[in-house]
Amino acid sequence: MPYNLRSKLPVNVTNPTYQEKCAVPKVKVQTKSEENVSLPGKPVISYGLRSRVPLGNVASKLNNAKGIKTNTAVHVKPAQRKQSATERVHVISKENTGAGNCDLVRQAKHIPAAPEEPPSQEATRDEGLNVPQAFSHALLSIPDVDSADAGDSSLCSDYVKDIYAHLRNLEVAMAIKPCYLEGCDVTGSMRSILVDWLVQVQKQFKLHQETLYMTVGIIDRFLQDYPVPKESLQLVGVTAMLIASKYEEIAPPVVKDFAHTTDFTYSCTEIRLMEMTILKALNYELGRPPPVHFLRRAAKVGKLQPVGYGLAKYLLELTLLDYASVHYPPSLTAAAALALSSRILHDSAGYEWTPALQHYTGYTEVSLLPVIQCIAKMLERLSDGSMKQLSIKQKYDNVKLLRVSCLPELTSTRAYAYINKLSNSHC
Repeated sequence: MPYNLRSKLPVNVTNPTYQEKCAVPKVKVQTKSEENVSLPGKPVISYGLRSRVPLGNVASKLNNAKGIKTNTAVHVKPAQRKQSATERVHVISKENTGAGNCDLVRQAKHIPAAPEEPPSQEATRDEGLNVPQAFSHALLSIPDVDSADAGDSSLCSDYVKDIYAHLRNLEVAMAIKPCYLEGCDVTGSMRSILVDWLVQVQKQFKLHQETLYMTVGIIDRFLQDYPVPKESLQLVGVTAMLIASKYEEIAPPVVKDFAHTTDFTYSCTEIRLMEMTILKALNYELGRPPPVHFLRRAAKVGKLQPVGYGLAKYLLELTLLDYASVHYPPSLTAAAALALSSRILHDSAGYEWTPALQHYTGYTEVSLLPVIQCIAKMLERLSDGSMKQLSIKQKYDNVKLLRVSCLPELTSTRAYAYINKLSNSHC
């Protein structure tokens, strides 16, 4: 007679046929104390739980009797071992038979692993460097000259590279044409005389060096598009210095001061009218960078000593007198002055145009040759006395400026030896 599994009391069977179909076999639960206990003379019998498959078959029969369709496919996840990366196991079960047996079929499909590629030459070369592959190997030896300035906010080390990139764009946008005085009343020698006089005015008013470079730049940019008669050349020059002083100086001289420098050849009204004319002609664009900005940057990269830096400033200022070199970009002129200064002082033994200088200036040593030739010719003219404009030389014959214009190395042949070396390497 069937029993209730919980109360172990007889169950009244009203439908024997249905009860027989739903009979559940009695299951003995093995306790921990009875696990693997054997009697003397009898084999060891395991009293663990029976398979759950017959119970599943009984549930299927009950559902079938009630008209409920069930999915007989059972996916069993194998627990024998952990799947490997190259093996995929599919477990497929067949339909249950009436006896309640399940045939489990495991089909293992082996997927061959991809062959390991040998390391490339680039990966072998970069092993241990811990750098991105996209990083240029040419820059690995370039030092960061701005890393030591991170603690000084006034040096703008975080965006100094962007500043100089912007200055390079400005010098291209505000370029000066070569030989722009052709066909004009004003000649190159007149321009040199004007610049030499403006150097004396700058010294008299104690103006910054940037003011002088901006003055000459305004003159060249204005005259290349708006030629003037030679009687008005001095007016253009003094007005250009007035504009540059307002741009660069904290306390610039007034209009009357500049009129006094011309011995009142031009009145204050004429200077103001010329000021408006120049500003309208230049469209109020006065941001052309002076070459001294690039010289400071290059001197920091090249680690120049005070005498070398002073000589480079002297050579750079001499280029203001040379009409043949007005069209060169300020960055190129500054790099050439630095290279020639270092070669004159140290000859070939202690000087080298390093990859760092080439990277930060943007110029190779050979590309500096045209400007170096112009500077060397001016040094030769100063040595033989054929140049009459001596204001710059007298300006740098000062103890505060280390008297670099009177160095004995300037009369040597090192400059031309350097030029010949560059010419031979260029050929």
